[in-house]
Amino acid sequence: MAWLRRTLKRLHAHNAGFTLPEVVVVVGILALGTALVGGGVFQSLSVQRFWRDKVEATREVRHAQSWFAGDALNAQATNLVDGAQPVSAVSLTWTGGGGVPHSASYSLSGTDLVRNFDGAETVLSQQVASVGFFRSGRVLNFTLEVQADRGGTKSLSLQTYLRALQ
Repeated sequence: MAWLRRTLKRLHAHNAGFTLPEVVVVVGILALGTALVGGGVFQSLSVQRFWRDKVEATREVRHAQSWFAGDALNAQATNLVDGAQPVSAVSLTWTGGGGVPHSASYSLSGTDLVRNFDGAETVLSQQVASVGFFRSGRVLNFTLEVQADRGGTKSLSLQTYLRALQ
């Protein structure tokens, strides 16, 4: 045991520590490595957030068009004039099973596209940049453009036949 103590004292006696230039070089290398790794992580997270914004905007557009297509296929009457310019609101009416009348209207409320079905309102899409409804004969056209969080937009158009138009 005494031999071990003497050996450790001898080793520590000759150890003077690190010089300032050695410490500066090591800290510089660590900082460079951290910057490279951190930059790569930041870049991958940024790209991932960009694609998530686009996917969310696409989901908003398709969700709204799905509801609209279902209502348009049932519609027997609409307030749209054949061949008129696109408008930002539309009303559709039909008679369901058992002779029950139904109505659905779509309109903008601020930047939200709202569906009012028999008095119950539902927000179908948020951050709407533009919406247009127009009719050409028995074809009902719906265009919707939604803003993505990072400045991009997603737009789709839908054409559907009014099956039971009176």
